[in-house]
Amino acid sequence: MTTASAAAADGPTLSADVNRTTTSVNKTQFGDIVEDINHSVEGGLGANMVRNSTMKENGIGDWSAVTAGGGAGAVALDTTQPLNAANGNSLKLSITANARGQRVGVANDGFYGIGLRPSTTYTATFFAKSDGAFHGGLTVDLESTTGTVYAKATVRSVGSKWTKYSVTMTTDRNTPVFTANRFVIAADGVGAGSSLYFDVVTCRPPTYHDSGLRSDLMTQLAATKPGFFRVPGGNYLEGNTLSTYFDWKKSIGAIENRPGHQDDAWGYWSTDQVGLKGYLDMAEQTGAQPLLAVFAGYTLNHTVVPRDQLAPYVQDALDEIQYVIGGADTPWGAKRAADGHPAPYDLHYVEIGNEDWFDGTGSYNSYRFPMFRDAIKAAYPQLQLIATATVTSSQVDVIDDHYYSGDTSYFTNAAHAYDGTSRNGPKHLVGEYATTNGTNDNPTGTLAGAVSEAGFMTGMVRNADVVIGASYAPALADVSSFQWPTNEIAFDASTSYGSPSYWVQHIFGNNTGDYVVQSSFTGTGLNEVVTRTKSGTVYITVANPTGSPVTTQVALNGTTSIRPKGTATVLTGDPNARNSITAPNAIAPATSTFAASKSFGYTFPANSVVALKVETSAPMVPVLNVNRGLSLHVTTPGATDRSVAVANGVGTTNAVSASSSDADKLNATFLLRPGLADANCYSLESRANPGQYLRHQGDRILLGASGGKQAATFCAVQATTGVSFRSYDEPGRYLSYHDGGLRLDSCGDGFTVGEPWWRSDISVPLGHSSWQADNGNFLRHQNYVAKTSPITASNPPTDLQDATFDLVPGLADDSCYSFEAVNFPGYYLRHYNFQVVLNQNDKSGLFAEDATFCATTGHNGQGISWQAYAYEDHYLRQYAGNVYIGANGGPRVGDTAAGWTDDTSWLRAAPWAG
Repeated sequence: MTTASAAAADGPTLSADVNRTTTSVNKTQFGDIVEDINHSVEGGLGANMVRNSTMKENGIGDWSAVTAGGGAGAVALDTTQPLNAANGNSLKLSITANARGQRVGVANDGFYGIGLRPSTTYTATFFAKSDGAFHGGLTVDLESTTGTVYAKATVRSVGSKWTKYSVTMTTDRNTPVFTANRFVIAADGVGAGSSLYFDVVTCRPPTYHDSGLRSDLMTQLAATKPGFFRVPGGNYLEGNTLSTYFDWKKSIGAIENRPGHQDDAWGYWSTDQVGLKGYLDMAEQTGAQPLLAVFAGYTLNHTVVPRDQLAPYVQDALDEIQYVIGGADTPWGAKRAADGHPAPYDLHYVEIGNEDWFDGTGSYNSYRFPMFRDAIKAAYPQLQLIATATVTSSQVDVIDDHYYSGDTSYFTNAAHAYDGTSRNGPKHLVGEYATTNGTNDNPTGTLAGAVSEAGFMTGMVRNADVVIGASYAPALADVSSFQWPTNEIAFDASTSYGSPSYWVQHIFGNNTGDYVVQSSFTGTGLNEVVTRTKSGTVYITVANPTGSPVTTQVALNGTTSIRPKGTATVLTGDPNARNSITAPNAIAPATSTFAASKSFGYTFPANSVVALKVETSAPMVPVLNVNRGLSLHVTTPGATDRSVAVANGVGTTNAVSASSSDADKLNATFLLRPGLADANCYSLESRANPGQYLRHQGDRILLGASGGKQAATFCAVQATTGVSFRSYDEPGRYLSYHDGGLRLDSCGDGFTVGEPWWRSDISVPLGHSSWQADNGNFLRHQNYVAKTSPITASNPPTDLQDATFDLVPGLADDSCYSFEAVNFPGYYLRHYNFQVVLNQNDKSGLFAEDATFCATTGHNGQGISWQAYAYEDHYLRQYAGNVYIGANGGPRVGDTAAGWTDDTSWLRAAPWAG
């Protein structure tokens, strides 16, 4: 059941501090990849119902001669009468007999049929010419495959020169909705002995906002409220060869001047009639941003453009970006304006290539990404650049991750995948993901797969500070011809439907606030995220992938009042069910109301995704963890590589990265303390200068131990991006970035909070030591596995050695530490599948990260807590005699919330083995 119900006192609880925000939700949080796969564009989003409109797909494939009443004629491919340099093929109709009452013409079958609707006006355009012997007009119609005419128009005459013709025709109200139709251009009773030529033939119904894009598909995409579309792919961007990649310059301008190209990534011809501008319009008209992928010199057959030949492709990308966002007074911006869009598009992210991890030559890291990055950043410093493979040679803004699995539990298990992701490294784009469990007969997935994806989405939203967005892949598929097994929306020539995964996207897109709030779930089986708007609307989104309903007590803290009636949107049903053309809503969400309060019970149905909407009066304050290290990253476009730092007693900013010097990292690290003047606010203590704080003196930001507590206290305010720090004693002014430095002004710039560049909050003496857990037992290794056990001086010497470690600078980062066994030199404690073991150093980067731990103040207020270097929310934790890296609550045994604070706190002791 989906109604609110009483929860057992000792049952699962979901608690949210709705007044305490942890991060902003990105405008690009949810989206889709749209590339021409599964006829998603050619024959899909592209509303032209005529297939092979330029006679380049298998010659004159999908065209045939049509005759009636004894008329006779034939069709053939002609290359002697080119329309222009871009389109040299034409369809030749040779009329041999065509007297009064007869008909001879050409027919097109469309993309697996032509869908018609009653009372609808269709616009047809085509280029035509005669051989000079033809005298008469043409009839253009839409008719069934058996000849029943549903809409008709005429062209009075056709001359001997190529001319563009345009007609409209309207179906009547009794026209059936089905696909067994064809498009016909015919000569009625005239032209015997003559020939006609046709090229660039189109027929469209009314399109979405007159964009040329298919209305029902666009309406469905827009209904999910997407934040972005990743375009134009995908493998479609790369092509199999350098002659078949997406050459954007050939996809703009008048469609008759576009040559098209073989979409050899997916096996059919693309006329490029949608083209680059169509992709951009798709994003703009649905309220989304385009996330533009540029060709980066690598194709699917593993061709790599050599370094000395790459410059033209880099320039091509610069020209493409100029077409998208350049002023109308720039060369390519002027072409965009000439194409009907004078204003720049809303572009913020550019992806360099696609899945370049398949390039085994190393060229992406060594020269391809750096050449594109350097050129684009020089021309457009405000753009964020996305890498599609690991890059160590150049700074990366965002890295693209792709996930697919046919296992319906895969994404449920990945719900916490980004919890421990570095906040100082690149952001992440989940550029493609989906549960791939479609069938040969149905290119969409099951409810179980969709619920699993929803669990993954809760984690990506919770980690919105590091996951900029995720695009479901692919977005669209023709049910009659698809190359990818599972897709979000499927269609035929007449209609379309959303999969269960579509409805999950719809639920998240329509039930996610602007900010993530602090929340926790005690229990098992559910994945959740809680968000809110600035005005106080709270959304509780929960995925229940289990086969049983879960009754949960929901507690909403931090609000003075709650509107008593909430709204629940629920997607549930048979986990193996899927939608189809004939049953489009077998799985679809239902909306109802429930009784809401500060604490209420709710039963989340089995196999469900639920979004609860509650109106509150909660104020909004960002949550920051005090007495912990942090870094503050500038969010001003063009300066996002800079962090707040100190230098020569002044607060400033500096470009800091993982490869920066220890001094630069220390100077850009702060310990966040309760506000010196007010514990509800904060003070920033320099890690490099203990006891000294950032403070303002007039507009200047200085570093010092004196100067007044109020001047060194700042209050956190939620910014559009990140957190603003408002002056405690001058409440209308904020810590702000200015010209490479810092000052106090009224702008209220936001800073994103990252983990400290100098990872350890406290310094720990190096050398031999032993480590005692809160329960009195000592950390040791036994049979190459980390354990805890009682140790006294009377233990055998082997035990004393096993409980003694040489604390050395961290193998992955010398601001952290590694534990080397004193009796097995070269062997270190490291985590493996979240359990801690003793292994020999294999000199790999992965081993170094797994064997590195960063020192923070003990969670119970005593000693030290050891943070796993690559999993920032996981700490060295003893539990029932075993040692893990564990988070405070989670799916693994080491994550058990009970006792976590004490179990992750360790006291340094004299070494048992000297």
